[in-house]
Amino acid sequence: MSTVSTQRVGRRAKGELARERLKNAAIAVLDRAGYHQLRIKDVTAEAGVAAGLFHHYYSDLRSLVEEILEEHIAKAEATEVIERDVSKGDWFNRLRSHYRFAVRNHAEHPGIMRCIHQFCADDPDFRKRWNASYYKRLELLVDVFPFVFPDSELSADEARLIVYGLSGIGQDLLREYYIERDSPLLALQLSEEELAEWLAVLQYRSLFACNPPKEQLRYASRILTIKRHSSSPEHSDQACKGDLA
Repeated sequence: MSTVSTQRVGRRAKGELARERLKNAAIAVLDRAGYHQLRIKDVTAEAGVAAGLFHHYYSDLRSLVEEILEEHIAKAEATEVIERDVSKGDWFNRLRSHYRFAVRNHAEHPGIMRCIHQFCADDPDFRKRWNASYYKRLELLVDVFPFVFPDSELSADEARLIVYGLSGIGQDLLREYYIERDSPLLALQLSEEELAEWLAVLQYRSLFACNPPKEQLRYASRILTIKRHSSSPEHSDQACKGDLA
């Protein structure tokens, strides 16, 4: 490699490190103060660099934040990475792996998640981009619905309604827990792993109309005690055996 080529590679590597430093600093400020309080001087101070370095790589704060959010979206779409330790037929653990990812993001970077909600509310183009990514992930479940439930009489649109609706419940709860900091929810003092399992069990029960394998549960097994009781024979536990076994 020539000296000129070596210098170019060195400059690119140095530039990537500088960008990463600024992005990490912006994430820290976002988590601490939020997007509307984000200032260039706060980012550069957090990164320990001069303001001129910021303007060398980014035209403004929004371009920096948009790059951060695009990287977040790309990670959320990396299904093979998220499910890397789970077999395709293990639906409960597939769901749990995605909830682990979502819970970790909300817990570690509430500023980014709050920023996503703010951008969705204020920017139609970003909202379209985010929704396209979110629904693309949900479509994976919609696509396999007929194979998982071969006896179902639901149309594709009806299956989509169910999948979107159930997934939306989890997203709302994560926002209340980690962004809005809802006191009654925080009083549970759930760890990230506990909350991910609770959400996975709730969605699994709702979607598959049965419980996940009890031996796979470590934190949310009490959900399995939720059963329907009735004096009517057709609604007894025995009659519901096929519903929530």
